[in-house]
Amino acid sequence: MLKRSAALLTLPILLLCKSLYAESANTFLSNCKEAVTSQDNSQAIEVCERQLSSAADTQSVAEATMIRLELADLYALQEDREQSRHLLQQVKASESFVLNQNIRYRWNRAIGMDYLHQTQYTEATEYLQQAYDIAQLANDNTLLAKSANDLGLIYYKQKNYKQALLHYKQSLKLKETLGNRYYIGTTLNNLGLLNKELKNYSEAIDYYQQALEQFLTYTEIDNFDQRVFTNISHLYEDLAVTYSLSGDIKQGEKYTRRVIDTFSRKLGENNKVRAMKNLALIHLELQQPQKAQLFIQEAVHYAASDSKYLAELDYIKAHIAFLNNKYEEAKQLINQSIPLSMAQSDSVILEKSFYLLHQINVQQENVNQALDSLKQSYHYKEQSLKAQYESDLRVIQEQIEKERVERRLIAEQLKSQQQNNRIQSLSNTILVISLVLVIIAFCATFIIYRKVKEKQRLVESIKSHKEKLLLLESEQDGDSTQDDSSSEGEYYDFRQQLVDLLVETLSLWEKATRTDRIELAEKSGIWKVSIDDGRLRTRSLDKYIDINKIPRNPRWRNVVKTSHYVLAECPLENQERSKLESKLDKVMTVVKQRSVSQSS
Repeated sequence: MLKRSAALLTLPILLLCKSLYAESANTFLSNCKEAVTSQDNSQAIEVCERQLSSAADTQSVAEATMIRLELADLYALQEDREQSRHLLQQVKASESFVLNQNIRYRWNRAIGMDYLHQTQYTEATEYLQQAYDIAQLANDNTLLAKSANDLGLIYYKQKNYKQALLHYKQSLKLKETLGNRYYIGTTLNNLGLLNKELKNYSEAIDYYQQALEQFLTYTEIDNFDQRVFTNISHLYEDLAVTYSLSGDIKQGEKYTRRVIDTFSRKLGENNKVRAMKNLALIHLELQQPQKAQLFIQEAVHYAASDSKYLAELDYIKAHIAFLNNKYEEAKQLINQSIPLSMAQSDSVILEKSFYLLHQINVQQENVNQALDSLKQSYHYKEQSLKAQYESDLRVIQEQIEKERVERRLIAEQLKSQQQNNRIQSLSNTILVISLVLVIIAFCATFIIYRKVKEKQRLVESIKSHKEKLLLLESEQDGDSTQDDSSSEGEYYDFRQQLVDLLVETLSLWEKATRTDRIELAEKSGIWKVSIDDGRLRTRSLDKYIDINKIPRNPRWRNVVKTSHYVLAECPLENQERSKLESKLDKVMTVVKQRSVSQSS
């Protein structure tokens, strides 16, 4: 009784401890997520590292894995990709990675985004597509909405604007169903970026304003994600740039002031560089090099040695120097920018850089160098336009510009185009001829193969029958007579078989050669041909095709030889050949049996 009472008291205590343990584990992840959404990156990293240590101490494997994913995202935002990758490797090695579908989704998405930021688009597409497939398998609209937006981003980066637009639209539709304004604003912002890239400035501004409205409304709810302020800051920046590009200087300056007002130290260094260089570009468009210089100095201050904006920063500094009539300094900066742009395959910056170099050479009266630079600029302009027009979102303004470029280079391109057409035509002809030759060769090979097989089978068949015939000939020189021990009925059957065999042989000969038995007798030399009343006759052969006329002791070898001759000389069908061989085998079997019987 005492033991049972003790057990009953212990059970609730164990359940309570287990409940408290689970609640404590969940708290670790909750504390980390709260820090991510409410504090800046460095503070959030400190909190999550502490929670990870606590989760590890309590052996909360699943919670520790989720915290590592949060930390990997935070380190990626801090540009610490080595630490981010290290954490993701730990996630991949954990037991939870195999058991938890959501962890596998987030891991693939994090790896894909890491490759995306390194402009390794093939690898990025592979992992982001795997995340999308997991979301589809889970039938989770929240995950699908995020992954559709990710795929839209990867296609946008590769200038495949048609596919980017399709995925953004899918993402927006799902997010509107979910009703999360933060998510909706993110995709609307991406649609604005896409239209700005295509120089659809009015549509870009419309999407930006919708995104801004969604973000601001989102900040009115309780416990909202503080990271939305970073999105709002980038939106002000994009609105400032787009309004200025569209010619609305007043609105551009309005949002420029808002960028500066909201520019906080919560932004990462890379984001600060982006904001400052975009503001410098605005003032370059306005022909205000002094103001542009202030912003570019700030951008250079925050730019790391491996920043992806270094080529564009050099171009902006060169443009400022050009506007200040410092041509040699501008040339030096352009020559620094061009190799970096080529390494990044940035055709937009290359186009601008070569055009600026053209302007510099014009001012210095270097005619040949100016012409070469202009041609290079048009070349990269052509690449940019090609990517844009393939997206089926053509812009009239760019069409006009493209036509102008084509007219300027028409003389050089015409000769090249004609040559390409000739090469293409020749290639198509060679391809067609090659295909026809391959088909003919295949058919010929197949026919030859069948003929060889048929011939091989025929040779084997004839060889077999000849061996049997030689064997019997070696046993007895003359035709055998009727065996005394055999019955009259058996011997009658044998003669009937000889008649059937010769009738079948003559039938096949006449069908295959379109001649008669006289022709067979003459060509084979087996049967005598005589002249009677002026007509050729085969009297001996004729006796063997009638059971009533066949001799009592038939010369069976002549019948067998005749069948062998037809098998060897006539092109018979497989079915016909098999039928004749079957009758021949039956005769040979009887002959062999009779021979053995006589010997014994």
